[in-house]
Amino acid sequence: MGPIGIVGFGALGVLVLLWLVISFTARSPRREVLEWIAAFSLYVSLCMLFLNLSLRAHEGDNMFALVAFAFLLLIFVCGGCVSLWNVFRAIARSSPPSGPSSATN
Repeated sequence: MGPIGIVGFGALGVLVLLWLVISFTARSPRREVLEWIAAFSLYVSLCMLFLNLSLRAHEGDNMFALVAFAFLLLIFVCGGCVSLWNVFRAIARSSPPSGPSSATN
């Protein structure tokens, strides 16, 4: 197994672990961050799968498979970018406010 497989299976392991943690925790801002990290790890594992398939299609000179797998890879890379952006947004929302707090808020 090469580095692509290690990253892909590692992302799947993170996904399963976070899925179990999310299943047994109450709704909170921290859980939302974990949900988005789990979504990102799903996209990473799918990207590694389609990267591996694209490389195999390129080695086998199969242009149709290369175009199809590269298109799917592009779709999942874009989805991964969106989920990573949402991870950062959820982290920013879950952090406590830095300004003074008022009792009337």
